[in-house]
Amino acid sequence: MKIGILGSGNIGGSLGRLWAKAGHEICFASRNPDKLAPLVAQAGAGARAGTLDEATAFAEVILEALPFSATMKLSAEALAGKALISAANYYPPRDGEVDLGGLSQTEALARRLPRTTLVKAFNMMFATEMEALANGQGTPGRAIFLAGDDADAKSIAARLIETAHFVPIDAGPLRNGRYFENGAPLYAKLWDAETAKAELAALEAKA
Repeated sequence: MKIGILGSGNIGGSLGRLWAKAGHEICFASRNPDKLAPLVAQAGAGARAGTLDEATAFAEVILEALPFSATMKLSAEALAGKALISAANYYPPRDGEVDLGGLSQTEALARRLPRTTLVKAFNMMFATEMEALANGQGTPGRAIFLAGDDADAKSIAARLIETAHFVPIDAGPLRNGRYFENGAPLYAKLWDAETAKAELAALEAKA
């Protein structure tokens, strides 16, 4: 699979390395792609660097791990017809005030990108966990929640979660991404799959 990584920092860089090692083709993106040479070298064969536009055009599926303010400026035209996994979190002190219109963060993004298929995933896990796994360390099998409205896109995201040595936990439709956004009850938890499923069921029972 051809995967574009928009935002090649601790999250995007680590996931890209894991996916490249599993045989996927990766294009790491940055405003300064020349600075990504060490990351590309770590990822090995099948990895390259490019601009955001180049990675978007290259990809069959895209992971965005950008600051939320940058995510909300992504080109709707460039992303039309693409599957996008959003790992962004909205932090007002960093991102400024963004009017979500009462929507979850990813629903607000979906409103900006009406021709893009979105899945929310990878935002609730610590970057240090991903870095450790990319370095051949860490604890495999931690739970990662995902939410989305398209079954095919969720299936792709679930496979990529597994390839990164996590366990996918389907939290339901895209609106349920609010359960594991920053500050939400399921955010930043180091759970195994059974615990994650139980905590999700308990939360849904209260909704």
